[in-house]
Amino acid sequence: MKQKNYKSILLSTLLCGGLLLPSGRVLAEEELVVFDMDPMVITAQRVDTKELDTPASIEIYDAEKIEKSGGANAYDVLKNTLGVITQSQGINGASMGTMTSKLMIRGIEKGTLVLVNGVSVNLDGKYSLDNIPSESIEKIEVVKGGGAVLYGSEATGGVVNIITKKKMPNKVSVAGGNYGKQRYGISLGADKFNISAGLERRGKYAPMSGPGSVGSTTVYDYKKGKRESILWNYSFNDALTFTHSYSENQNIYEKKNFKTGKFAGANEYKNRDNNFLLSYDRDGWKATAAYGIQEKRYDQLSEKQKKSLYSWRKGHASNFDLQKQFEVGKNKLLLGASYQKEDMDLIGSDRKSKAVVNSNLQRDVYSLYASYDIALNDRSNLYLNARETWAVNTKGVQFNQKTGKTTSVGNDDLSKFTPEAEYIYRIDDDTSVYAKVGKSFRLPNLTQYYGTGLIYPALDLKPEQGTHYEIGYKKNTGKSAWRFALFSYKIKDSIDASVTYDKKGNLIDVDYINEDVRNTGVEVSCRTEHDENWSSNFGLMFGNPQVRNSENYGDEKWHSFHNKYQINFGLNYKADKFTGSLAGNFVGDRTSSRASLTAAQRHIKPQFFTDMHLTYAPESNHKFYLHVNNIFDRLDITSNSTSNFYNLGRNFVLGYEMNF
Repeated sequence: MKQKNYKSILLSTLLCGGLLLPSGRVLAEEELVVFDMDPMVITAQRVDTKELDTPASIEIYDAEKIEKSGGANAYDVLKNTLGVITQSQGINGASMGTMTSKLMIRGIEKGTLVLVNGVSVNLDGKYSLDNIPSESIEKIEVVKGGGAVLYGSEATGGVVNIITKKKMPNKVSVAGGNYGKQRYGISLGADKFNISAGLERRGKYAPMSGPGSVGSTTVYDYKKGKRESILWNYSFNDALTFTHSYSENQNIYEKKNFKTGKFAGANEYKNRDNNFLLSYDRDGWKATAAYGIQEKRYDQLSEKQKKSLYSWRKGHASNFDLQKQFEVGKNKLLLGASYQKEDMDLIGSDRKSKAVVNSNLQRDVYSLYASYDIALNDRSNLYLNARETWAVNTKGVQFNQKTGKTTSVGNDDLSKFTPEAEYIYRIDDDTSVYAKVGKSFRLPNLTQYYGTGLIYPALDLKPEQGTHYEIGYKKNTGKSAWRFALFSYKIKDSIDASVTYDKKGNLIDVDYINEDVRNTGVEVSCRTEHDENWSSNFGLMFGNPQVRNSENYGDEKWHSFHNKYQINFGLNYKADKFTGSLAGNFVGDRTSSRASLTAAQRHIKPQFFTDMHLTYAPESNHKFYLHVNNIFDRLDITSNSTSNFYNLGRNFVLGYEMNF
């Protein structure tokens, strides 16, 4: 109760304080719309480099692109990214407890490392993109392809770096739409101190899911949900900044029998993210010290409205990273070291003993990494990257409340060396080609090792390890930016779940096992500024993601899963006071990853996501906008499990923003 009162008081203070400030102040940078052919990126090489000079496939979301997405949070913004497939059980990426929304880069389901300001927010393999409001984001960089060499575990598919705003505009916003959706936001900016706060109510929607293909009769309606968030930072000087963010999500799903329509209870999920970051950047030195808390609670409501705790977990992550770049003649040497302490407290039910079990799981991970940039000549560079990782003190302690017995299990320490080589050649000032090959790896999650609730322990689980290849071509013309990438990878001992259901389709237990995954594909994209008013973009991705798992599939053959092709496009218009954009994202030849289904059942119909965003600014400090999502009112499957979860029907948000 105190926590809710604190947040309400702070939100009210921000709103009242904002309305009492003098009007007419507008940040000039918000009025500038620049078509940048070659933006700076920091994620791919850990240092500032031009996109054209970076040997990687990169998607960049700047402030203008984030606004055009109309997204309420990071998940919404990224859902139309080429080479990225999203998965969600609820509205705007809303999660169902540990079933959080996902970004699958190039067909790798559990290989996306999500960073916020360069610091990992993956905890036990979970990240909550719906907890990051779009109004607090300055830029997002998506680096596709295995990035574990420079960033460590979890990045077998790629890295997403979400960079929050350091300087906030003085702005208030309000929006509402159908299905009962509401959004409120305010931000205040000063020389050293900046803060923003937001409230989103997601409304309700039915049906949120339909029956799956294993006999389940349970389906879900989205009853209600909301997000509250606060982000603030304080800059001690140009080099040292402290940032704190807090967000809380609540989602309630009602269950009912598909055949009878009878109410069968409800599930309530609460997620809280609390992150602290101290960052330093000067004279080639970069350092971060971060502490994050991720809490997930799952309560069940019976048909008689009796509420009971089903599971709870609270994870803590301490992250420290230090790097320095040195000039070595014409070459550059980057050296760095990182440390992460990950621990989790869990409460869940043990299916075997039918007892409540308390668990504590923990692990320490140390890394040393290096990148040597060799200038072969004026037009070509060779990058030699390497990382050595040690995972130690991995252990789990579990207490069974029914038997009073405590068990403690440790796991062997392990180390992994991952090398990478990248080459880039600049044909001219506007054209470059690159090639790269490297190793990737991913540590098993702590709950995958030690189990919890329905998850069986798997102490013999092996870390993932893969080899990634990519060649690419980048060309900037006077008005267009062309990008081409051909990629191939094979991951050995990829970690996946072997799931058991009863005859009614209810989940019995989960056992994590190793399997092999591979994919070869191509991506082509182009963005063009036709004139001062019109611009467009399009992209095409084609691949063949496959999995081999004798335990799930019953043979040693390679089986297709996920999707084989993707087409996206965008058309944008801007005038003095008006802007408009239309975006589409078609995902075809989709196959469920659930091996228990027949070949016919595993086939999933294509997705076609569409968005339209319109803005009108009668004055420089006032703006109205309309965002329409799912223009064709399609019922697309966004996640395929015991139930098929659907996207929201045609929906809109009408909003107003005022700068002061």
